[in-house]
Amino acid sequence: MSNIQEGFIPVTGGKVWYRLVGADKIGMPLVTLHGGPEFTHDYLEPLEELADERPVLF
Repeated sequence: MSNIQEGFIPVTGGKVWYRLVGADKIGMPLVTLHGGPEFTHDYLEPLEELADERPVLF
């Protein structure tokens, strides 16, 4: 699997979780956004396969 970074970014009112897959790749990153509050990101996970070519940010 590609290099993976995961953590939280502080924002007003809380924090936002992120996962960066393919952090060691060079190229146009794919930035994903889930459907909103209390909606999971599970359906986006297959996009991790693109991390062989470019960074993928969840």
